[in-house]
Amino acid sequence: MKYIVVTDLDGTLLDHQTYQFTAALDGIQELKQRGIPLILNSSKTQAEIIEIRAQLNNQEPFVCENGGILCGMANIQYLATPRSQFLQDLAVIKAKLNLKYQGFAEASVEEVMRWTSLPASDAEKAMERNATEPLLWQDTELALNNFRQELAQIQLQCVKGGRFHHVMGFFNKATCFSQLKEYYAQVWQEEISIIALGDSPNDLPMLEQADYAVVIPNSNGNKLHLNQAAAYFASKLAPDGWQEGISFLLEHVIKEQ
Repeated sequence: MKYIVVTDLDGTLLDHQTYQFTAALDGIQELKQRGIPLILNSSKTQAEIIEIRAQLNNQEPFVCENGGILCGMANIQYLATPRSQFLQDLAVIKAKLNLKYQGFAEASVEEVMRWTSLPASDAEKAMERNATEPLLWQDTELALNNFRQELAQIQLQCVKGGRFHHVMGFFNKATCFSQLKEYYAQVWQEEISIIALGDSPNDLPMLEQADYAVVIPNSNGNKLHLNQAAAYFASKLAPDGWQEGISFLLEHVIKEQ
């Protein structure tokens, strides 16, 4: 049995406000020393994750836009309806329901900088979307439910992340699991178990479908409720909570690798 670690970024490995991961460096290094791959799986874009991978000195495959795009395994694999094919549909639904939200497609770089606290160059990378459309939701829960009903009729969904709601096809952060298991099984010729770390509702599918989950409390101090018995609930926010979870895993779950 071999383990791979699949982790969310914002609010899990990265501090939700500063995007720093210094407190997690020991855990990252320990995984590397044991030969345990660390796969980044985020709502961030390919351009954003490539930069973070460079900072982490990470060469493993990675997953972009809430599971919509799998990169780093030969050809890029799109697991989603392309964003370019549904943006016009979104505009029609927004007008029909008179919804109050702002999407990245209609936003300026300055607005995305204000919403995310990112510098201009990083905000531009965050806007390079191919599979999902983030929305800054400014309407009611009832309006959101009506919106979701309209989206379902055109094979789309709206998933809540840490900061934004994400419109996307019917995929999630666990859609890539079969490809990842197959890839690493071929590398090692062994059975693969997946450990997943996350903090937001859009992380639930990968946390519940992983062999073991680590839940990081979100910035409000709240923790997700999982339909998953094999789980560790960290007590600290990211990145300290990520380090806490990895330390627990290395001591109690991944004892040898």
